[in-house]
Amino acid sequence: MDPAMSGPEVAERTERRPLAVARLRPRLIATFALVAAVTAVAVAVTSYVLVRQAVLDRAGDDALRAARSALNEGVDDLPEGAPMADVSAFVARLVARTSGSFDVVTVMPDGAADTTSISTSVAAVPSTLVGPVASGRIVSVRSAVAGRPRIVVGGQIPGTATLYLFFPLDEIERDLDTLRAVLAGVAVGLVVVSGLVGALAARGLLRPLRRARRAVHRLEVGLLETRLPVAGSDEFADLAESFNRMAGALERTVADLRALEASQRRFVADVSHELRTPLTALTTAADILEAHNAGLDDVGQRAARLLVVESRRLAGLVEDLMEISRLDAGVAAMAWEDVDVAALVTGALGSRGWSGRVEARLEPGVVIQADPRRLDAVIGNLVGNAIEHGSPPVRLALTADATTVRLVVADGGQGIAPEHLESVFERFYKADPSRPRSAGSGLGLAIARDNVRLHGGDVSVSNHPRAGAVFTVVLPRRAPGSDAPAPPVANLLPGGDETVTTARHDGLVDAVKRRSRGRPGR
Repeated sequence: MDPAMSGPEVAERTERRPLAVARLRPRLIATFALVAAVTAVAVAVTSYVLVRQAVLDRAGDDALRAARSALNEGVDDLPEGAPMADVSAFVARLVARTSGSFDVVTVMPDGAADTTSISTSVAAVPSTLVGPVASGRIVSVRSAVAGRPRIVVGGQIPGTATLYLFFPLDEIERDLDTLRAVLAGVAVGLVVVSGLVGALAARGLLRPLRRARRAVHRLEVGLLETRLPVAGSDEFADLAESFNRMAGALERTVADLRALEASQRRFVADVSHELRTPLTALTTAADILEAHNAGLDDVGQRAARLLVVESRRLAGLVEDLMEISRLDAGVAAMAWEDVDVAALVTGALGSRGWSGRVEARLEPGVVIQADPRRLDAVIGNLVGNAIEHGSPPVRLALTADATTVRLVVADGGQGIAPEHLESVFERFYKADPSRPRSAGSGLGLAIARDNVRLHGGDVSVSNHPRAGAVFTVVLPRRAPGSDAPAPPVANLLPGGDETVTTARHDGLVDAVKRRSRGRPGR
């Protein structure tokens, strides 16, 4: 059996794209119905044409036999040159004996004519019969007389008269109409039955497809233990076996990659921790050396300054690596409290000596729940990046509405090349490879992004049309003192991306998503 799915995210993803399978069912039903309709129509039309032709041919043969019998009887009963009265009496007896199953038009050699019915006359005789009958042949033809179908048979009683016998086809046509209605009803019934059969077949066909779709969605949300049941020996069983082999290989690969990633995180954390103590001593010694470098010559002073700068840079790198390790491991603690954002920004700028270098436009009274230490680090990283890599003036703006808080940091430099915009938050990413060294560790923007995401927000970068780079932090707002978690920014902003709302991101999943979008690896 398939493992049960749990959680709103799994349910949402399972129901997100039912259209591809939903459209297959009507296509299958329509295919069954169309094949049945074409087959039924072909069989019905063919059957009707063959039966109609056979019935009419038999009626024509019967009419010819009756006409020949009547003409032969006339030859026996009527003398050559018999008058009209005798011929009419003979025809009346003939019609009476056959219970009026046909009408007769009599044409004498002198052109006189008589008829047994007011619906038939010499004018009703088909012109195609006149010539062959005059030559002594017995000929039949189907024709409509007074709007009714008839078989007309013409022949001569030699030396006496020409007879045209009109045999009605009304009863035969009614029978053919009944047959046509029956065949149409059978065809419609066959189409309906075929549609029902198609629906049943589609249900059986789509059941394993739906199961496979649910299994794929489970894999998509990270339930790598998902497997499909293997039953039977058809193509779906082969598909299930192939899927299970793929899922097993993927699970093993992901497990190996996660183990390797965890090992790398432990390695970085262990190395950073082990470096912390000697670096503390080295930094302390460098500070003492800087304070007592007056007795050194120029070379010694330059070496002392280099030692101080690089030791502090290395210490900052180790601290950033330890912070990155905590973020990756998902153990970064959040100290939530009510924070006056404007006051926090002012304090962050003042503590770093940036108050005179940054133009701050801060909306007062914006209080949110946040971790002040992490929010201070976000402000420090973004403003420091603007000061170090941009150009004056550096501006910082704070705005808020009912649901979100925005912090915008902009500089007046040249901006960031478009090809680097998507990669500026990558760890150790260098927009200019020719300048591999800088005062920072290369991790500040990555840490700032992760800290913002820990608050349920996101940070983005763009270029101002008339200035430099613009970094925008969007944080969800919630009432001060509330213990409820902040709503993710993606749920508050139109077009939000669910991938930016998670506080802790799996590095492997991020890498897979970036590759699927064609982005450079982070």
